[in-house]
Amino acid sequence: MSPAESPIGLVPVVPRYAPFVLLVVLEALAVFAWLLPLARRRQGGRDPQPWCARCVRLHERTEAIGGTADALAVGALAFLVALPFVAAAYESGLTLAHAVLTAAAVAGVIAVFAEADFFARAVAARIWPRLTWSAAPARIVGGGARWFGVILVLYLFQPRDALLGGDAGIAGLFGALGPRLAVDLGSTAAIVVAAVIIAAAFIAALLSRWIVPLISGSLPTALVPAREPHGTAP
Repeated sequence: MSPAESPIGLVPVVPRYAPFVLLVVLEALAVFAWLLPLARRRQGGRDPQPWCARCVRLHERTEAIGGTADALAVGALAFLVALPFVAAAYESGLTLAHAVLTAAAVAGVIAVFAEADFFARAVAARIWPRLTWSAAPARIVGGGARWFGVILVLYLFQPRDALLGGDAGIAGLFGALGPRLAVDLGSTAAIVVAAVIIAAAFIAALLSRWIVPLISGSLPTALVPAREPHGTAP
């Protein structure tokens, strides 16, 4: 939607570069957090099962890809949650209360999807009791953000001939704020980029953590067989 098409005559208040800068900053922060030595030690030290040397090397590489995908998905999700607050700040001015509300909203949404991912793993472990669905907290948070990508793509890339018109996807994602946000931004390209990042992260994590290990004859690390160690310890 362009300013000329706006029924209320609004003009963009957010510079075109601002959403992309926000997206890059949040992605960089998320990747940096995953790359912290403490986070790496927590991810690598939770699996008590013995692995053969070949599988150790394989899972180190696939987990590096999967962990990066998790971080990118979390950064993109944080961007989508924060974007309406950023647009509101450009309209009314940034205050400390506004910044705290933005941070709380981002943390809350990420926590909700992480909790959903945790319960999904718990249900899977209940259905298949011989398998232990083990994962570090960072992996659960990333998994929730990645699964949100499925919902995001369904809403954002729905057919453009829907009743809501050209901004049907944006309105489906942000509800009543969608049309106003589209006007404030002037361009919704950054939202599409964030959606593509989440979808790509979902595919990359699926390939690295499931498809590649299965093709290579090594059990995915998300599934640790109870009382059945894998291979020979290095």
